[in-house]
This record gives sequence, C-alpha cells and structure tokens, in this order.
Amino acid sequence: MKFVAILCLSLFVATQAVPRFTRASELDVPSNVQNRSISIKGQFLCGTKPFDNVKIRIYRDYQKDKADDLAQLVSSKKAFAGMFQLDGNTARFPPTQTEFRPYVTVHHNCGLDEKTTANQGFKRWHFIIPEEYVTVGLRPIKKYDLGIINLQVLYPGEAHDKKFNMLDQ
Repeated sequence: MKFVAILCLSLFVATQAVPRFTRASELDVPSNVQNRSISIKGQFLCGTKPFDNVKIRIYRDYQKDKADDLAQLVSSKKAFAGMFQLDGNTARFPPTQTEFRPYVTVHHNCGLDEKTTANQGFKRWHFIIPEEYVTVGLRPIKKYDLGIINLQVLYPGEAHDKKFNMLDQ
C-alpha cells in the first residue's frame, strides 16, 4: 500500500513539474528569431568623381515593376564622397512576411543635366543580393560590399524612371 501511495505521489509531482503548452503563442521564443537583416556598402562614381546624387533602396523581396511598394526596408540618399552604407531589417513586417530575398534599386542622374532628368527621369537599375548575406536577427553580421561603381556605365536592365522623385521616401 505504501508503494502505491509513493507511486501515485511521484506521478502527480512529475506531471505537475512539466510545463504544458496549449498554444504556440505560449512558447518563449525570442522575437528576433523571425527577423532578418542585411547590410550593404559601396561607393558611386560618375566618371572619375565621387557622385552623391544617388538613392539606394533595399526591398524585402523582388517584385517585377513594383519597386515602390510596401516591401521597402530602408532607403538612403545620403552619401559622402559617393560612399554609402545601408542597413535594413524586417522588424516592421508581420511574422508571416519575414521571408527575405534582398533586392536593391539605385536611382541616379549621373551624366544627365537637369532638363534631361526632368524630361526622361532618373536612371534606375537593380540587383539582387545573395542570400548568404542575410542575417537571422535584427543586426546584420555580414556586410555586402558592392565595391566602387561607375554610374556612367549602362547596367543591364537600366531604364529611366519618370515617376521617381529624389525627395520621396
């Protein structure tokens, strides 16, 4: 009888000591596990001179012909001597939208005068950053170095974007 009482007491204690989760939301998972981040740096030249009138945008995912949508992570139009560094993450997106295939657009008017820029728009080209530069978490670990880019060169897929405004977000 003593044995049965001890066995029952042991089972009761064992079942009470093990936490039970009834919903996935009760799991204690750090919020930054669902976030992704990226860092990119480089320098832009127009011919042989550093060029600052450039706007770089990082997007969460490539969407053909939808560059100015809600997938934008971060943008910058500030460069010093043509150099830039841009970091972005998916913290502002819902947990279901943290998939990350980084896509970058570059808008500039290198080689264009004000009249041509007003008539044709800024030049725009884009590229996709390899996924190996995506970090799980809010702070990027690896930095994608774009290198030194001469904007006088015509890049594959480069086009004029009449809708673009350098002052827009």
